[in-house]
Amino acid sequence: MIKTDEGNLVLVESIDSVDELNAKFYGRFPFPWRPARFDYLVDPYFETVMLNQSVGDWEDRTVPRNLKIWIAGCGTNQAIFTALRFPKATVLGSDLSVESLELCAKTAKELGILNLELREESLNHVSYKNQFDYVICTGVIHHNADPHAALGKLADALKPTGILELMVYNRYHRIITSAFQKAIRILRENTASVDFESELSIVKKLIDKFPIENSVANLLSDYRDSPEPAIADTLMQPVEYSYTVESLEDMAASCGLELVAPCINIFDKATKTFSWNMEFSDPELQDHYDSLPDLRRWQASNLLLFEKSPLLWFYLQHKDCGRERKSERQICEEFLQTKFVRSSTTQRSYVAGDDGTYRLSSNSVSFPPAPSDILLRKVVDSVDAKVSMRDIFQQLEIDSTFQMVNQLRLKLTTIAFPYLRTVEVVENESVDEQEQGIKAKELKEASLQKFKNIKRRAVN
Repeated sequence: MIKTDEGNLVLVESIDSVDELNAKFYGRFPFPWRPARFDYLVDPYFETVMLNQSVGDWEDRTVPRNLKIWIAGCGTNQAIFTALRFPKATVLGSDLSVESLELCAKTAKELGILNLELREESLNHVSYKNQFDYVICTGVIHHNADPHAALGKLADALKPTGILELMVYNRYHRIITSAFQKAIRILRENTASVDFESELSIVKKLIDKFPIENSVANLLSDYRDSPEPAIADTLMQPVEYSYTVESLEDMAASCGLELVAPCINIFDKATKTFSWNMEFSDPELQDHYDSLPDLRRWQASNLLLFEKSPLLWFYLQHKDCGRERKSERQICEEFLQTKFVRSSTTQRSYVAGDDGTYRLSSNSVSFPPAPSDILLRKVVDSVDAKVSMRDIFQQLEIDSTFQMVNQLRLKLTTIAFPYLRTVEVVENESVDEQEQGIKAKELKEASLQKFKNIKRRAVN
């Protein structure tokens, strides 16, 4: 193992030793804690459509409706969220921590989830081959002894045309945390072993009163009232690698994968730091920046935005999947040519009671809510299934620059901002529903006829 100062790698000895370490760590600090509620959408295919749109597929073909999903390193509740988001999917959740899986199973039982299987297994020792349409692995491989080997396992498990959702730590986000984690082990006077209780005691003392005002003090102040799993997950990780766009792309390429598109996540959305595209006051510089290939542009943004750059959270696919990767410019051009309708479904929630048990709430709300941004609301109100997005841009006098088009595409048609769906997909869904209705009627009539043909007989 190559140990550098760019991460917290002091305890890296072997793949199996780090697996054992992580199992103990997340057994002591199951992460994350159970939320106050779990939401789900009545339309069972809503999220699938939005996933396809998020990767630039306006025809809803990249991932199938009844997909097979693997959450590699599911923790306590990511598998629950996924099973609720994709109720027609078959979902497998894997984790090293028995305690995390037990919490996950408890929640699944309370919510009545039937499309989820949980397995205690190491990502480093699975043997899945070409099995899953959609693999989700967020915040996991960077805690392994050899992230490259772990990513290779994810690539093997992915079907030839599947999509991988991957998040690894952004190096410019983790400089302080990696340094702090190593310092804690020095203060404990034993860098070669772990004692989570001693480390937690030291961390809590430093959170309570740090001797100077600096970046570390600012970080610690955010955790003053946090639960132990949150403190441990950030400040006490046993092993932590981090990456840049460039090093992530290199690692992906060596596993036969390529970055397809950024994945807007709840964390970057909350901080409004999800865009990989920068805007400059100098027109010549802007034109040059916009003309760069996606990866080069994202690399430049990663370096220039530094700690303000988004999380390294991307969709990936096999390089040889037979589906040509679309550039963001190409996706934006297709976005302008496409006709849309407003997305609409109903959201319901399972809410934790006073005893901590989840129960289905009687309340429901329309989803998605209207966008708060005035420009987004104008666009949403203008779609009518008859005119293209380009026509709407012209009607509303919106500049069709790459920056503007891409910004509105992301804020209108992705999983994070699911306001619009393509007309073609909605029309196809209507045909499917009609066919299902006809089949259901035929089945009901056949059952009725079978019932009529039953001969009466005396019974005791």
